[in-house]
Amino acid sequence: MAQRVTGVGVRRRRATTKKQREEAARVEIEKLTRQVGQLRGRLTEVTEQREAMTLPNLEGKTVEHTQYGAGTVSEQKDAVLTIDYAGRIRKQKLPFVIASGCVTVDDSEATERCRKISDLETEQSRLKKEIQYRESWISDLQKQST
Repeated sequence: MAQRVTGVGVRRRRATTKKQREEAARVEIEKLTRQVGQLRGRLTEVTEQREAMTLPNLEGKTVEHTQYGAGTVSEQKDAVLTIDYAGRIRKQKLPFVIASGCVTVDDSEATERCRKISDLETEQSRLKKEIQYRESWISDLQKQST
């Protein structure tokens, strides 16, 4: 027959009832739902800020690429630049190439705007992933509590 261990330093594990587990899940779901709401609000703010910003027009400007050297923007369609580097044509995407520092242009306003747009797009992506993670967590908790 097994002996019951009691005494100093021995912790007994409290059995949780189904009702207690359901209540804990409900509280956690409420907390996560509030967080998702806050994240969605922030995502809306960031999206509005991003939509209010336009990419700079760099057509005809001289740029400097870290690998290809000096070049001229021969065409810009939306976010795609067509740049001629001494006869070598390359297509590159705004705002990434300027925000990353691969391409520099002698226009501080255009550079700053590209960096800001890139930061906003990164923030949008992060918020979307965070919302998706929390919604998945909520879904898992709902499945467990039923």
